[in-house]
Amino acid sequence: MSIYDRYYSRFRKPSILFSHGNTDYVVLQRLVLGPGERTVYLCLPRTGFKEAPLVEIATLEPDASLSSHRRMKEEAELYMRMSHPGIPRFHGMFKRNGYRYLVTDYVSGFSLNMAGHYGCMRQQLMSESFIVYVALGLADILSHVHTLTDAEGRPLGVIHRSIDPYSVLLRHDGQVMLTKFVSAYSRLIGRESTNPYILRGEVDFAAPEYLYPPNVYVVVDARADLFSLGLVLVEMATGLQLYATDELEQAAALLPPGFPMNELSEEWLAEVECWTSVEDLSRRAAVVRPEYVEQMTQNVSEPLRSIFRKLLRRDPSERYATAAELKADLEECVRQWGKPYGPKEAMAELLEARDGAERYGPPEFRASDDDERTAGELYCEVKQ
Repeated sequence: MSIYDRYYSRFRKPSILFSHGNTDYVVLQRLVLGPGERTVYLCLPRTGFKEAPLVEIATLEPDASLSSHRRMKEEAELYMRMSHPGIPRFHGMFKRNGYRYLVTDYVSGFSLNMAGHYGCMRQQLMSESFIVYVALGLADILSHVHTLTDAEGRPLGVIHRSIDPYSVLLRHDGQVMLTKFVSAYSRLIGRESTNPYILRGEVDFAAPEYLYPPNVYVVVDARADLFSLGLVLVEMATGLQLYATDELEQAAALLPPGFPMNELSEEWLAEVECWTSVEDLSRRAAVVRPEYVEQMTQNVSEPLRSIFRKLLRRDPSERYATAAELKADLEECVRQWGKPYGPKEAMAELLEARDGAERYGPPEFRASDDDERTAGELYCEVKQ
């Protein structure tokens, strides 16, 4: 029986989001992904009786802001330039009666947020081998993204700006995936006019240079993504969020009032969500020092700990200059360990963590995106 037949009985009429050529995009579920004015759907492409793999479709209504429409157009142009197995495949952007539809592959699998929740529920964090495997995948993806060029070969200066536990996924075959390019900054011609300082995504995973008032002395570039990646990886390895540690809170409390900023622009705060105020977070970012990273990673083995030290330097010039440099150190880490660990081992560990969480964890404590990211499993068989 097809996905279509399993999902729609004779009592329910299918809802078609839009059609392109002979293909109907049948709505299976509305997803809760954003941001802003867009609505995202899980859809089944159907041409006659032939079904294609599930897709994720971000939509904008005709009366959405011009800024939102421009951002979706820029996102589509970036997708057309990206070609990497760790980035969802782009199927196109279509316009019908003023509506925009951006179509990409639907990634069914596990987010790092879910993996972290499994660790908390079973009281056992994911292994360092798992963390390095994920880090290697992301370093390779970011190396591709950060070095994108335009048709003339000029660097596009792409910054993802939303590296967090929700944007990183492990597909069911173990492939590491990076999503949420809606927040990306680039120098594409005709792009929506913004500056790289705008806070987007999970702000508590933002690099310190995002959290200072924009000025000519602070450069925001691809190294900001590497700091965010460091925050994600250290939280996976230790269960601790750097900005939320008691040490940073106490150090920030000693700063003079109004430091490091007196006010934030309305544009700067437009897409920010956080467990604390952005002003408080900026003060914590201002006092990030190597000793705090040392303290929170004291139970992490070498050489992984040395990688965290370099990723989480407050001054961008002291971090890895490129994702390629990070990848080289991660590969050296794997060579020193001498243990084989790939997609098969990563998925086995993740499924074991999920089983342990379901066995020992309280049923009400679930990852906030658990239903979101595994929705596709309700409609198709996935080989694990």
